[in-house]
Amino acid sequence: MKNIVLLIILLFNFKIAHSQTDEIGKITISTIMPDNVDGLSKSNLSKLETKITQILTSNGIGSIGYNNNFAVYPVIEIYETKPIEGGMENLLLINCQLNLFLKNLNNNLIFASIDKPLSGIGRDKQSALSNAISKIKVNDTDLQAFVQNGKTKIIGYYEANCQDLINESEICLKKQEFEKALGLLMAVPAEVSCYKKLQEKSIDVYKAYQNQKCITQLQEAKAQLALNNYSGALNILGQIDPSTSCFKESQSLMTSAANKVAAEEKKQWDEKMKSYNDNITLEKQRIEAAKEIAVAYYRSKPATINYSTIIK
Repeated sequence: MKNIVLLIILLFNFKIAHSQTDEIGKITISTIMPDNVDGLSKSNLSKLETKITQILTSNGIGSIGYNNNFAVYPVIEIYETKPIEGGMENLLLINCQLNLFLKNLNNNLIFASIDKPLSGIGRDKQSALSNAISKIKVNDTDLQAFVQNGKTKIIGYYEANCQDLINESEICLKKQEFEKALGLLMAVPAEVSCYKKLQEKSIDVYKAYQNQKCITQLQEAKAQLALNNYSGALNILGQIDPSTSCFKESQSLMTSAANKVAAEEKKQWDEKMKSYNDNITLEKQRIEAAKEIAVAYYRSKPATINYSTIIK
């Protein structure tokens, strides 16, 4: 009877290490691994996770995304375990199969799957499994096709749901859930045809977010000025967007504070103020700021998920 090693009823959690803002606009896929499992050592699980990561990254996919809408998880099925006698010591042969699944965690649909037969030899079960895992080839054409098929399905999913994402972001905007709205909009990869439209929408959300936030920022900046902390005040004032109702007052305070800092720092802030008149530069700054908010939003979400729930 075949022994399904990873498909277990027990509950396992995995941790998502979120990416930096440079992964915004790229397809990212979380790799889900159980913390431990009867049959595979932590070392073998780590080795298998590394292999999966290499397979994804070699195909231009961020293997650990800042969002967790899509995930790859493995199941290893052991079909045969038998001793090999002879030589200096007895060895163990294991014949097994690696199954990889790419799932959309939003709707629980499997977007792609692949089965690869493996075999390994070792002094015991763990070393034989380690040997089998080491034989997984990152440049295997079947594995590459699996990733590319999944990538195509992910792009198709976003293409079909562009308007739904815009509608959902508008609902979030009305509820003043700015971070969630930006997270939704920024999750879409650049290959999707509505990517530019979603970025334009994200700028609108960002402006609304800044307009709400600017009053608090002004109060914080004034508190720093009262303490003669001019650099601290400038750092706060520099975050206020020109589209906000607070911007005119923030510029006045910024000019006053900049005249009381060192010459080199004043020069830097003079350059920043010039950038407000450059629409292209300003739009880039807004996009980067929106990315940071989106990343922070996903980082704030619970970073654990039930492995046994995912593999159902």
